[in-house]
Amino acid sequence: MKIEENNFLKEKIDQYVRSSNYWIYLSLLGLVILSPILLYSVRELFGILPILISFIVILFLFLLRISLLRSKNIISIKVASSIILINVSVYITMGAIEYNSSSNFSFDYSLSGKYGELLAKGPFYWNSYSAEIINYIDLFIRISIPLFLTVLINYPKKSKEIIGKFLIKAIYILFSIFKKIKFPRLKVKKNNSNEIHNQNYEVIKEPLAIKEKTITSENILEKSKEIFTEKTKEVPLEKKMNRDEVDEVDEVIKEIIYDDNSNINKELDKFLIKDHEWPKIKTEDLKTTPKTELNKSEINDTIEIIKSTLSAHGVNTTIENYTSGPSVTMYQLKPGYIDGKDNKRVKVEQVLRREKDLALALGSPNIRFEAVLDGVQNIMGVEIPNITPNTVDFKDVIDSKEIKKLSTNFALPAPLGQGMDGKPIVIDLAKMPHLLVAGSTGSGKSVFINSVITGLITKKTPDEVRMILIDPKRVELTPYSNIPHLYTDEVIVDSEKAVAVLSSTVTEMMNRFKVLEKIGVKNISDFNSKMNKTHKMWNLLIVIDELADLMLQAGNEIERLIVRLAQLGRATGIHLVVATQRPSVDVVTGLIKANFPSRVSFAVMSQIDSRTVLDSVGAEKLIGKGDMLFSPIDNAQMSRIQGVFLSENDIENITMQWEDYLEKYPLEMLKLEIEEKSINKELSGDSLYDKALELSTQSNTLSTSLLQRRLRIGYPRAARLMDELEDKGIVGPGEAGKPRKILI
Repeated sequence: MKIEENNFLKEKIDQYVRSSNYWIYLSLLGLVILSPILLYSVRELFGILPILISFIVILFLFLLRISLLRSKNIISIKVASSIILINVSVYITMGAIEYNSSSNFSFDYSLSGKYGELLAKGPFYWNSYSAEIINYIDLFIRISIPLFLTVLINYPKKSKEIIGKFLIKAIYILFSIFKKIKFPRLKVKKNNSNEIHNQNYEVIKEPLAIKEKTITSENILEKSKEIFTEKTKEVPLEKKMNRDEVDEVDEVIKEIIYDDNSNINKELDKFLIKDHEWPKIKTEDLKTTPKTELNKSEINDTIEIIKSTLSAHGVNTTIENYTSGPSVTMYQLKPGYIDGKDNKRVKVEQVLRREKDLALALGSPNIRFEAVLDGVQNIMGVEIPNITPNTVDFKDVIDSKEIKKLSTNFALPAPLGQGMDGKPIVIDLAKMPHLLVAGSTGSGKSVFINSVITGLITKKTPDEVRMILIDPKRVELTPYSNIPHLYTDEVIVDSEKAVAVLSSTVTEMMNRFKVLEKIGVKNISDFNSKMNKTHKMWNLLIVIDELADLMLQAGNEIERLIVRLAQLGRATGIHLVVATQRPSVDVVTGLIKANFPSRVSFAVMSQIDSRTVLDSVGAEKLIGKGDMLFSPIDNAQMSRIQGVFLSENDIENITMQWEDYLEKYPLEMLKLEIEEKSINKELSGDSLYDKALELSTQSNTLSTSLLQRRLRIGYPRAARLMDELEDKGIVGPGEAGKPRKILI
């Protein structure tokens, strides 16, 4: 009976397939399957999935007709699996394509709906604005997996052969790489237990004997030489001191330098309160420029352009309010509802995609969207440059009532400029605690550095803040050479001296830690509050105007010193302001970025530069001339600020008021400990010299440029190494344009 029913069913199917109305039935079935796409909820969740299902069904029925008419078995499990997998790959591809239309027929998530976007992008959900290379690689792999399975189903033998060859090749490459890795071998000295006991006893005994004596700063040099002489007597001249002996000598020297109570007392005496009468800086003669109020008709026209442009692209929005700054006006934009329904709001992504259309309508390429406004719900901001911007004068900011109140409470008040609401903004550098500044040439970076320095010397005396100014460009910070706030003899313009100054600052920082330890406090503010009647430790500000030049000359040393100061300097009152016009990863390294939580970015050339400085895009949209984005340590929201303008005459006006006090009072200055550094260098050995010596054994000639490339050092350092090799008799005398001959 069942066989007869099956035969009857096959006959019916065969009758319908061979019928002349078959295509009409096929079209109607396709439309029925396709009809759910008209529902918004289906499009939102599944996108074009009904289209793909309709296509698969029609294709199967088409192949079925061909099979029956030609009596060929075309439909099989392989064919069915291949068709389904290919359509899955298409569905994932459509899930990466965003589509928003002003018509009623739109897809909010992607062409494949919410679930298709999950298959294509989940769990990262990137878009065209935030996409990176790794996201596109991930998408390519997801699309390729169904296609790979299709090939594997249809050609199993060839696929297995290709996969096997690929795995063998990959294993061979990994094995060859692993074989080239040289693992360090541990060298263990075999000593008798009695000898080890005696050696430990002598090592412990020697530092104790040194601590029992009272060692003054005058005999540190002699004691270090004695230790060095004793150690070198035990080792033949042909051999070098091993690492254990070098570490032992270094530990002894550290005991001498840091455990010397007389040195700590001298450091403490540096901070004695002295009766100095400093001048009150006058700002009446500083330059001011006339201001023009923003035209209300201009604002109304801009509002109408924004609303009409967005509505023309199907984005319903309203302008709730606006705040006008010196150079930019922010319009507070509230996303509306789709089709006038209160249950479906316009997405933020739909508004952000209209950035170029809005820029075209307004005729301004420097439009910047702010997706979230701090403290305001359901409001996003669009920043549009003013047609007639105003200049923010240094006098207007420094003489404002808000700044005068904050300057007394801030340890290091630095005026930044005016915000989007037109109010002056000042920050406390002591709370930042370090500031990284970046911007292309002409964006206002150097004027910002000058405004920070001038603001500090206007409000603070040399008893409250001292400065170390490093200016490799030699022209930006030299006007401050004659102010008593300088902690060095002059503005540092030489790269080699900059390394020595930063190294001495590290020593100053460690000495300050010893002073804080002796007093029993944790930081500089606790020290000043506890010793307020007798002692006062001043803050120390280090300003580097061009980091890129220093990194080119002595990159490793500069990075090490800056990172060390940034990591430990806050407690001792040492703060850094570092500026660069080339915010690339080889200048602003990961270690430097990690220790500079507060950052300022002026106009940069690309989104990559903006991400390097701020870890976010937006700085490439700035209009220049002091327009900046400020990212503080205590707020995740960036602030757009118009920086102050400070002319050379204003700088001269302020610095002239301090010049008479440069030699009036004797002030403590930074001590460059060159002799102690050279002794430590002799004791520890020069690792670069060892590497240069090793290079000399690899060929018959040696050149300064080769040392630069192989050791990754600057020309001055490579030339000194070459001179040392010549003095030792390893290389011959130099000839112009030719490498030197190896004599040994």
